[in-house]
Amino acid sequence: ELEHLTQILFCRRFNPLDYWQPDPIDVQSQDWETWLDALEQRFRFLAADGITVLRGGAQNVSYQQILLQVCRYLKIPYSRDMSATDLEAEIFLHLIGKAWKRLPASEKQALTRKIQTVLAQSNLPQPLPVQWQHNPVYLLLKGSSVIAVNSLLKPLILRQVAQQLSLHLATYQAARAAAVRGGAAAASAVQNQLALQTAKQGIALSAARYGAVRTALTLVGPALWAWFLADLGWRAVATNYTRVIPVIFTLAQIRLTRAECWEPI
Repeated sequence: ELEHLTQILFCRRFNPLDYWQPDPIDVQSQDWETWLDALEQRFRFLAADGITVLRGGAQNVSYQQILLQVCRYLKIPYSRDMSATDLEAEIFLHLIGKAWKRLPASEKQALTRKIQTVLAQSNLPQPLPVQWQHNPVYLLLKGSSVIAVNSLLKPLILRQVAQQLSLHLATYQAARAAAVRGGAAAASAVQNQLALQTAKQGIALSAARYGAVRTALTLVGPALWAWFLADLGWRAVATNYTRVIPVIFTLAQIRLTRAECWEPI
């Protein structure tokens, strides 16, 4: 999992600043404490907004501030009084909810039955409310409804459901990927024919438009290049949600599926 986090944070993409960072293999080849420090520093830098980075204050950004910022970005309802652990769980549930909506109805039913069985067999300190026994996934993914559950049951329910959700979604994605690879060979001939036909039509259309586009770019080309460079520079230091959100999801999944109870962050 640390190697997975290292790959997310240090793999090189379109940001030019990525090439000033060490390769993931070099980061994970360091001693344990240095490795963890490198992950934390990189995460804070990527999560800080552009103004904070330019002022040199990226390393002063707290994990709770990052979680609040991500909640605003994802439009997740939150309270500033919520702990970092609760904010992290809300982000995890929000992302799981998006994956849940894309599941076929048969997969949803199978997963719901599995979670019902797990909750029924769990040694919970208190009886589970009736509505949670019938449709635990729906109530959990509503987010705010979790608050209505007793604070003692809340982390235990989340842990059980998160384990089953994560395992089922991972299995489903692996099976779907295998099916796609298997069907790709059979569909490749048809796809190639469609691609050739589309390409022929596209070439004719592009040739007709080329003269007009070339004239227009002669006038606006310098302005577009200036705007592109300015935008690229800002994106290089702005919050990189494509890296930050997967890291938060991974940390939440580890915390919810491994810990016997929630631990303070």
